[in-house]
Amino acid sequence: MTQNLPRFILLFILLMFLQNKAIAQSDTLKIKLKKSPKVDNSNKKLLLHKMDPDNFNFGLGMDLNFNLIGTNFGNRVGNLLPRMSLYLTRPINKYYINSFVSLWDYAIEPVAISYMSSREKNNDFQYGAYYFDPSFAFHLIPDRSSSDFKIILGVRPSYLMYSYSETLDNGIYRIVQGGLESNRNKAGSFDFAATIGLSLKFSQIGSFEVKYNHSFTDKSTSNYVMGRPSFLEFGIKLSAVQIGKAIYNLDIETQKQVLKYNKGTLLVMFPTPNLNEINALKNQNRLDEIKQIYIVQNLNNKMIMEKMLREYKFSKMLFFSDTSINQILSKNFNNVFINENYEAIPKPADFDSLNFFIASFCYDVSAYSDRNKLAYGLHVYDSKMQILSKPFNTMKNDMGLVSGNNIFADLMGKKVLFTPTEYESVIRKFNDRLFKNKMQDFDGE
Repeated sequence: MTQNLPRFILLFILLMFLQNKAIAQSDTLKIKLKKSPKVDNSNKKLLLHKMDPDNFNFGLGMDLNFNLIGTNFGNRVGNLLPRMSLYLTRPINKYYINSFVSLWDYAIEPVAISYMSSREKNNDFQYGAYYFDPSFAFHLIPDRSSSDFKIILGVRPSYLMYSYSETLDNGIYRIVQGGLESNRNKAGSFDFAATIGLSLKFSQIGSFEVKYNHSFTDKSTSNYVMGRPSFLEFGIKLSAVQIGKAIYNLDIETQKQVLKYNKGTLLVMFPTPNLNEINALKNQNRLDEIKQIYIVQNLNNKMIMEKMLREYKFSKMLFFSDTSINQILSKNFNNVFINENYEAIPKPADFDSLNFFIASFCYDVSAYSDRNKLAYGLHVYDSKMQILSKPFNTMKNDMGLVSGNNIFADLMGKKVLFTPTEYESVIRKFNDRLFKNKMQDFDGE
């Protein structure tokens, strides 16, 4: 036992050393982890509204190209066909260096597909082709005060992906299997063209372009087609960056409107029976029906008031009758507000006469109802009775074509009501939608 004691002590010391080293490495790793900064990936997000279109711009191009083969050969007619592309632009110089150097930028279309065709007048033959034709162009901006007008100078190589021949059969062009001898275009051939044109910005999100593309590899004759002819091109370029900015700005304005009305007052307007209908019934001495109309309307309004008081919490709220709408629009609020018993109440001391909006369960008569002219539901307006957009008015505000969704009862002239649950559902969704839009985050801008 005494002989093995030195070995045991040596083994114990070795184990303690290894344990301390492991602990030290673990502590070092923890320190490194604490000191290593977190990687911020927020800047890697593609936030279009934060991009500067004067530094970098991209989007979608939609064009129509017209084959100019008929300008060289009288027996041919070019067709007007589409082209789609994705483009990006960047400035070459953002400022004028001197009085002789103008502003330039360049544009690249890395992805573009063109469809071109032409036909013969006499033989009823038609030739078509699909091209992959990316392009590169310089844009000269001659006006020092605006970049809305540009002169385009560029090149366009193209690759023929597919070519076909057609012949007229009973008034319809049909593809000729095996092709025609007069079509010498083969898939896989290349073309090269030079481009010159003009670009004019027509709105914040798009520009109109007209371009002439001159082909250097066209070998067509009056007897056959071979190569890609020169062509004219008309189209628009839509900026994804500017569209993103426009959508973002619209959302910002909507949120500002929501925040404004959150501090204001919702004025709920109660409809009253149609006087023309009442007078017509009076003339027919149908007094019981008149009484029924007033009873149904009264029950309906009380049901709406009850559900509004229970479910709507987004802003302050007051009630009034549609007979007082002209006073409301003229900002005369004396003796227009009512309580749950339809009794007049004075204007509250905290009522802001400059910050209110109007809501009513009714059949809307504004342009909003063009999508559904029989839309009954909760319709929301500004202080001038102009219909508000989303999130105030959506399809979820609608309740149906007729009261109670009972079409047969409506056709028979019976007055029925929507159920309390239906009103409650619409009001709750309306309230929750406004709160949700109020809480939206717009990156602190």
